[in-house]
Amino acid sequence: MKRIYITGMSGTGKSSVIRNLLDKGYAAIDTDDGDWKEISISEGGTEWILREDQIRSVIAKCRKSSIFISGCCSNQANLYPLFDYIVLLSASLETILNRVAERTSNPYGKTSEERNEIIWNYENIQPLLQENVHFELNTEVMTTEEITMLLIELSDNDE
Repeated sequence: MKRIYITGMSGTGKSSVIRNLLDKGYAAIDTDDGDWKEISISEGGTEWILREDQIRSVIAKCRKSSIFISGCCSNQANLYPLFDYIVLLSASLETILNRVAERTSNPYGKTSEERNEIIWNYENIQPLLQENVHFELNTEVMTTEEITMLLIELSDNDE
């Protein structure tokens, strides 16, 4: 059984893939939902970070089946050793901005301040994410279903 972490900028389709995996009966967590993140306050300001203890706990309990967890937080690399695969979902900045403007499932990305944050993250964080992943999947050329099926194949991989 595999543990797969799905990351990517806001608007790349992480939540859609997680919903699709859940619909197919897989253990899947979108860290944007529920109590998986907390606010961290530092000199640089505030940011959302993963609750590492909760992620470790759910992974430890999920021994008999694969689990998929999605998110994008500054501390996620601390958890990478727990995962068999790190998968980055990506898209062009134009597509990301269009998706966050049009989506109704998540209010993030509607204000000009948030859109500027998305642009900064795309230019500065996306390259860092690309350095530490096993696979990068372009959500402009692959459908949610295609990505879901590829992730399921990875979870069934015995290597």
